[in-house]
Amino acid sequence: MPNAKAYPVDYRIDGKNGVPLFVYGVSNRDKARLTTIMLGYFHRHRLEFESVIVFADQTEIPSVDLARLSDVGGDLISSLESTEDLNRKLLRRVA
Repeated sequence: MPNAKAYPVDYRIDGKNGVPLFVYGVSNRDKARLTTIMLGYFHRHRLEFESVIVFADQTEIPSVDLARLSDVGGDLISSLESTEDLNRKLLRRVA
């Protein structure tokens, strides 16, 4: 993929059938926007991947930024407190 080093992934897990799972931590509006740009870039270059977005607190992200991110992202975890949901969604993608 062109310029791949400019689009880092927070955490990569080997997923089912060799499809990587990209996990992003989003703590603020700027990180939501940056993650949206990166995931959109991956989609435009037809990279095969799954993604999970974990928010520190989803209610802190402006709705327009949240809407854009939800368009390009996979599973969303609303807060760091939602560990049961995170575990369930991660296991579904990698187990």
